[in-house]
Amino acid sequence: MVTRTLKLDIQEGNWMVNVIDDNNDDGKYELLHPNKETEVQVDENKMQALEYNIVANAGTRFKLTLDDTVLAEGEVGDNGVVNGKGVI
Repeated sequence: MVTRTLKLDIQEGNWMVNVIDDNNDDGKYELLHPNKETEVQVDENKMQALEYNIVANAGTRFKLTLDDTVLAEGEVGDNGVVNGKGVI
């Protein structure tokens, strides 16, 4: 396991970001509003899932990074909600 920095760059809004290690995830969110940065343990020998939910004003820009790697970025659409999934 390696310690990495998970960071969300956003001006305003509410968010939840979850790194899922296994089918039996602990249910704790790694980033939960108002926290924008945390240290996470990443197993470089297996894939881990990522889920995020952002609620903010339309047009709000965001960028989710793991150290220097961009995991997701964009802007909140007209409905005010962004949901996404990925693999670390």
